[in-house]
Amino acid sequence: MAQSEQYADLLDPAVMSRIGHLELVSLRLVDGILTGRHRSKHQGGVFEFAEHRDYSAGDEIRLIDWKVYAKSDRYYIKRYEEETNLQVMMVLDASGSMEFGLSTLSKFDYARVACACLSRLILRQRDAVGLAVVDNGLARFVPPRANAHHLEAVCDGLRAARPRATTALATGLLAAARRIRRRGTFLIWTDAFGEREDVTKAIRQLRQRGHEVVLLHVLAPEETSFQFDQWSRFECLETGSLHLDLDPTAIRKEYLESFGRFVDELQRDCRRLGCEYRLMSTGRPLGDAMAEFLHRRMALMKV
Repeated sequence: MAQSEQYADLLDPAVMSRIGHLELVSLRLVDGILTGRHRSKHQGGVFEFAEHRDYSAGDEIRLIDWKVYAKSDRYYIKRYEEETNLQVMMVLDASGSMEFGLSTLSKFDYARVACACLSRLILRQRDAVGLAVVDNGLARFVPPRANAHHLEAVCDGLRAARPRATTALATGLLAAARRIRRRGTFLIWTDAFGEREDVTKAIRQLRQRGHEVVLLHVLAPEETSFQFDQWSRFECLETGSLHLDLDPTAIRKEYLESFGRFVDELQRDCRRLGCEYRLMSTGRPLGDAMAEFLHRRMALMKV
C-alpha cells in the first residue's frame, strides 16, 4: 500500500498539491554556509547509522557488521544516512485546549495534518525531520532522520497522539532539545494557552543553543472573533471541570481586548527572541496557509 493511501487521514492531497513544488528552507547561517536549499559541497561529510539489512552479493565487505555476525551467524550490512544540512523538529502541542474545534477542524487535527504534510515535503527534499508530541511532558519522540521510510514513523506518532488535559509545553520543548545532537529548526504548533513566560524561556534556551525556532500559533476563528450571539456554556478543556454560563455579547469587547493583548505580547516576545511568529487560523484552508508560509521563507532566502 502506498504511503499516501496508508496515511490518507494525515497526508491531505489538497494540501500536498499546494505545497508539493515548494521547499522548506532554513534562514539560519551555520559556519558560513546557508542551510536548507544550499547544501555543503565538501567531500565526505558526517554519516549516521540508520539500519541493518541482509548482505547481498556485490556489497562491500567493509560494511558488514561483524559484531552482529558473531551473535547471529548471519551477514548484515550497516546502512548509513548522511546528516543533512537541514534538520527539522515538528513539535505538536497536545494540550486539552488544542482539541477545540467548532466551525472548523480542531486545532489539534489541523496542526497534525500540517506536521504530516510538511514532514513528507522535508523528506522529499532529502532533509531530516523528527517529531515531539508534548502534553504534560514529552509524550512521544521520533528522532530526526532523512530516510524516506522515516515518514511512517512520523505519521504513526502523529496518529497515536491524543490531546491531554494539561500541558507543560516548555518542559517538553527542552526535553526534546536535549535529545537533539546538532542545531536545527524547531516548528512549534501550539495555541500557546499556557504560561507564556515559561514558553518564552524555553524558546530563549533553544535560540541560545543555535536552533532556529518558528512558533505557529494555531487558533480557531471563534477564539479570535468571539462571534457567539446567545447564552452559552464555556468549558475548560484543560481541567475538564470548570465551566461558565454567560452572555457572550456582554463580555465580547473585554474578551477581544484581552485576547488582543495576549497575541501582541506573544508576538513581541518572539521578535525579541529572534523567533519567527506565524498565525495559523483553522478557518483558512491549510494548503493556502502553508503555501504562503513556505513562499515567504523562500523569498527571504533571495534577499
